[in-house]
Amino acid sequence: MLRSRRAQLATAALGTLALAFASAPSAPAATTPAATTPASHGSAPKLEPAKPGPLVHVSMPPVGISIEYPLLAQYLGAGPCPPSSLTAELLRLGSPPLHIGGNSQDLTIPSGALVPPIPSWDRSTLYVLPAAFWSQLHCLLGATKEPLTAGINMKSSELTWDAQMVAGAESAATNGVSFSLGNEPDLYYLPNYASLGKATGNLEVAGADLYIQLAALLRPLLGTAPLIAPELAHSTDWRSQFERVIREVHAQIVGVHLYPLSDCGSPAAVTIPRLLSIESADAPEQLAWVVHDANAAGLPPVITEANSAACGGKAGVSDTPASAVWSVRFVLSALETGFREVRFHLSGGPYDPFIMRGTRVSERPLAGALAALNAWFPLNSTLHVIPAPAGTVETAVSGGPVQLIVDNERTRAETVTLPFSTNVDAEVLTSTRRGFAHAVLPARRGHVKVKLAPESIVAVLSPQPPRAA
Repeated sequence: MLRSRRAQLATAALGTLALAFASAPSAPAATTPAATTPASHGSAPKLEPAKPGPLVHVSMPPVGISIEYPLLAQYLGAGPCPPSSLTAELLRLGSPPLHIGGNSQDLTIPSGALVPPIPSWDRSTLYVLPAAFWSQLHCLLGATKEPLTAGINMKSSELTWDAQMVAGAESAATNGVSFSLGNEPDLYYLPNYASLGKATGNLEVAGADLYIQLAALLRPLLGTAPLIAPELAHSTDWRSQFERVIREVHAQIVGVHLYPLSDCGSPAAVTIPRLLSIESADAPEQLAWVVHDANAAGLPPVITEANSAACGGKAGVSDTPASAVWSVRFVLSALETGFREVRFHLSGGPYDPFIMRGTRVSERPLAGALAALNAWFPLNSTLHVIPAPAGTVETAVSGGPVQLIVDNERTRAETVTLPFSTNVDAEVLTSTRRGFAHAVLPARRGHVKVKLAPESIVAVLSPQPPRAA
């Protein structure tokens, strides 16, 4: 939401006040139960009034999902087609683009690729796809109509195996297929054989050179299918080589990964206040230069892997309602920065929007927010930030089921006045209450005055035409 250009925020603890949604005293109130609020810690946020943002045209589904190969294989089950509950969940999420990748991408090989005995540690730990994987996936995609992106192993595979993976993905796709080559190649180990105790010099150039070299071998396997590249973990590590890489590998979509927080080294760094901070919400702004390079090349930029915290997320943070509020802010920031889509990752960790046990799907709070985002911003809709009081961000939307999104960034309740002369329906999302609440916001004297809960988002629905008698 481009907040960092107009606001400075000192980290403050998040209160736990649940939704307290009330109009001005002169108008009837629409409320839901509120919880008590513990004392806040830290300094109060210092926010400036919102300034107008660019007009964003939605040209791709704003939200997709990415998933690890072994996890998807598990969820597909043992039958010829996946459980109907998985199909229903993906349909509820809006049939988001399905990207198979992540860490398992560079460990996955096709069924039957390895013949025992296997005398190597590295090969013994590869993941072999089940024989029915692609046919089961075909059945799933036939029902959900999701476009497919298949990640191809660049790190530990062979050309014949990669060719089989490409053929399998093409056989499974029902609504288009694209490919990515390698997962986070900026993290690949490059040995310094002259001195193995020391790092290789000029890793950026050496890594980019090798990536381009290997992509040249793999690219012909893809035929005319689009290539998403370079799928970097830390894009700034290859910044001086970025434009060259996307040009020389003949990418059709520019894909990068982005996590605002990390549970990889210090779990204490992943907290609800940090997840709800402006820095986490506006993390996509850090990669505005990626958007610039992609636009200069005439290519759409996509955040192809994202979630609340790297390394699977943190229980008690990534699986709470706060993650839902964060995801709305993050996607809006990404769209306003110029990214076309954000794909949220599933790896079997706390940040997954849903999990499956057997044939039963259990949703986490994030799932509802992702479904809402795809519903709120259909293809060809537009959105832009409009002026708003300090502490709130208002995004006007046209061409979809919502007309205004109001985000209270403060850790305290905030009263705002909205320019509606008649009562309006709204969906309300808070950082302490699971799911959306419906509210009718009453108008009085040509406007609606409403009290927003701390760290909450309100989506004002577009007027519905009257039903025919």
